[in-house]
Amino acid sequence: MGRLDGQVVIVTGGTGGIGRASCLAIAAEGGKVTVADVSRDRIAAVVDELGADRALGVAFDARSEEDNAGLVQATLAHFGRLDGLVSAAGILRKRGTPPKPLIQVTLDEWDDVIDINLKGTFLSNRAVLPTLLAQHSGTIVNISSISGLVGRAHDGPYCASKFGVVGLSQVLAEEVRRDGVRVQVICPHAIDTPMWEQNHPVPKPGDALPPDRVAELVVTMLALPADATLLTMQIAPLGARKRKPKPTEPVPVA
Repeated sequence: MGRLDGQVVIVTGGTGGIGRASCLAIAAEGGKVTVADVSRDRIAAVVDELGADRALGVAFDARSEEDNAGLVQATLAHFGRLDGLVSAAGILRKRGTPPKPLIQVTLDEWDDVIDINLKGTFLSNRAVLPTLLAQHSGTIVNISSISGLVGRAHDGPYCASKFGVVGLSQVLAEEVRRDGVRVQVICPHAIDTPMWEQNHPVPKPGDALPPDRVAELVVTMLALPADATLLTMQIAPLGARKRKPKPTEPVPVA
């Protein structure tokens, strides 16, 4: 039996790097998954990979209150239960736009990132809460970023959205923990996902972790005992934390 045997988890952004890896990891641990994303073709590919007995695909817009409510309804109708949410839907910046200083960011570019990353997380969290609160159990895992802890030049909207996800998660965790619902947030560092394609011309770090590493942490958070939680979690390539070696001291000559 897997650590998530019998559990049902919604994964938004379920066809992207971290989202898809999380879907696969949850299913590998015995869980069932609702794969939620914007592309029906990509959803179908992930559902086929998981198997129809383990996965339900739902096309939705993360920015839509109605779509988020429908996502929960579809999950309950298909699986008969809901145990968790992994909110991984997100973008780095508006499609086709390069990194730029905040003074050059248009309102449309700002709204696109904030609406998907922050508003989308709020809507998905709020949509699952009635079910989780009514059953006095369940886990929400929100995907933020190291950019939600440390501001980075030329990524103003993204940083603002991911700082917001951290704050939202902390507030919600305090509000619902007495009702048996756990809310946690992960702040990945350099992860090798398709999102890097949005970062051109900035190159991808050579030591970026595969999304599977984040998915392993997601499963660990979902599988924790009901009376335990992990606080804000950062996950980074080991190389990103290595200190430069100290200069070799000369060996005394006898």
